[in-house]
Amino acid sequence: MRIKNAYQLRFLLVALAFVALGIALAWPLAKGWEPVHIAAILLLIGLLMGYLLKIANFVPAQVNYFLRSLLSHDYMIHFPPTKDAELEGMYDNMNRIIGQYRDSLLDIEYKQKYYDRLLRIMTHELRNSMTPIVTLSSDMLKRPESYTPQRLHEGMEVIHEQCVSVKTFLDSYHKLTHLPEPKKTVIEVEKLFNQLKILLNNPAVHFSWGEGMTLYADEGLLTQVLTNLIKNACEATEGQENALVRVVASVANGSPYIQVDDNGPGIPEEIRDEVFLPFYTTKEEGTGIGLCLSRQIMLLHGGDLKLLPTHVRGAAFMVML
Repeated sequence: MRIKNAYQLRFLLVALAFVALGIALAWPLAKGWEPVHIAAILLLIGLLMGYLLKIANFVPAQVNYFLRSLLSHDYMIHFPPTKDAELEGMYDNMNRIIGQYRDSLLDIEYKQKYYDRLLRIMTHELRNSMTPIVTLSSDMLKRPESYTPQRLHEGMEVIHEQCVSVKTFLDSYHKLTHLPEPKKTVIEVEKLFNQLKILLNNPAVHFSWGEGMTLYADEGLLTQVLTNLIKNACEATEGQENALVRVVASVANGSPYIQVDDNGPGIPEEIRDEVFLPFYTTKEEGTGIGLCLSRQIMLLHGGDLKLLPTHVRGAAFMVML
């Protein structure tokens, strides 16, 4: 049973006992009691005063410990439950702040990794694309007489191809950084999945959902995410006997989710942490923004996209709403 204001009550009782002993001390002094009796009362008063100071310092000490932990980036501390309702409320708030602080630090670390990689890739891609343009155009300017019409045409083709490559890369970056705010509406899962069946037209993809299930999301953006995940799963199982891709909509702990899994070769352990990074791809023709873009879309919805641990063959992604 939790006691409301138990801390304040304990403090009040000790303070009253302290006052009572003070009054009790005045009585023997007036009556001329023996010093030993007076000394005993003074000892009790001293003990009560020490306990009173300990109680008075308890909350400031806990708050100071909490603040020092935040300053030292120690976000593993946890304040335990207590029978005092007021203290428990304070502890709950402290634990919640520590949790938010920990999540913020992890988010900052992830974003730093994200943007550091993005900057490295942009620098690498732009240098690789611009170097032949600069070299070839510089040579054209220095030795225009050496370029026949045919050779000039070939040189312009090279420059054009490199410019297209740069534009494609920058367009991919623009998609990642200019996502629209989701315009959420109520979506019938049955209707959404039927549209995906027609769009994908792949007998290896099997859909299942709870009867009458609905979602609250931007239908266009959610369709984009699911299409990307399902196409990736289909590519992973392409040419495989008994290929299977499952798309399941359900609810866990009151929160809807859609899981997309397959029985393909799966994602190697050593690259699982890389799949959501921008421009990371294992495909020859891939841009490396599909999963990163899909996750950004779900984060804008207040949800997430996660790669689930699998103990059997295949990969499994969960779209959380």
